[in-house]
Amino acid sequence: MRKIFIIVNPKSGSHRGHSILKQTTRLFESANINYEVAISNHKNHPYELINKADLSNIDSIAVIGGDGTMHEVVNGMLKRKDKIIRPIGLITAGTGNSLMHDLNCLDHNVAAKKIISGQTRKIDIITIRANQTLYYAFNIVGWGIPVDINQVSERMRFIGGQRYNIASLLEIFRNRARAVRITIDDEIIEDKISFFLACNTVYTGNGMKMSPASILDDGFLNLFYVKKARRLKLLSLFMKVFSGKHLGDPILKSFLAKSFSIHSTEIHELNIDGQLGYFTPITAELTGLQIEIFS
Repeated sequence: MRKIFIIVNPKSGSHRGHSILKQTTRLFESANINYEVAISNHKNHPYELINKADLSNIDSIAVIGGDGTMHEVVNGMLKRKDKIIRPIGLITAGTGNSLMHDLNCLDHNVAAKKIISGQTRKIDIITIRANQTLYYAFNIVGWGIPVDINQVSERMRFIGGQRYNIASLLEIFRNRARAVRITIDDEIIEDKISFFLACNTVYTGNGMKMSPASILDDGFLNLFYVKKARRLKLLSLFMKVFSGKHLGDPILKSFLAKSFSIHSTEIHELNIDGQLGYFTPITAELTGLQIEIFS
């Protein structure tokens, strides 16, 4: 009989973690699946829970939360001393839910049923070195305006899902650019840049179709950057992001690559999978590392 380790972040998104847990466990019980539940109660707790858990009799992991919770669980699992790796299913309880947008699975009951079905697919994992420490990402790595947006949106959680969009507009009008050196594979870019984003998923933020060509397991990252531009240009670009029509805009440069690095004279914060607390310099690459997710 299958046994699933469920990690719940009750503070994700709409704070419906406990309610979604009840619905999920009913579905698991109906399918004769055993489960064990662990509740996260502070930042980095999902990392600790999966990193220290006894997975010897566990078949798979279910994460009730958002992309940030998934980020912590992926890192906690991939840094286990025993190297045990299990398939992970994300059950949507976050705000942005970028990964589940890609999988067209935003309904938490549907996501739970996909875990029950046992059908998985592989997803590329980005290997990152920042703060002289090893990290992993499955979604995005952002610098510049993407970080500013996340910092502001974190202070606006009371607004709900629209906090990303409001924060984006505020930061576009602030229009900050920073001097930086970015290396994309073998190409070096040194300039004042407003925006840099590396995408493994199509979506970011709250339904922003930032990287329409991204494929979860193709072994490539889709990279985007914008040099310092006028506010109206940035606003025009932002208004196209939700439909994916921003590609081809002359102020947006894009690359298909396997690696990148960011170096700057000043230390700048990074956005990794929607999480803050990482800082330049950074090197990141796809090394062939993948995990299985339920789909």
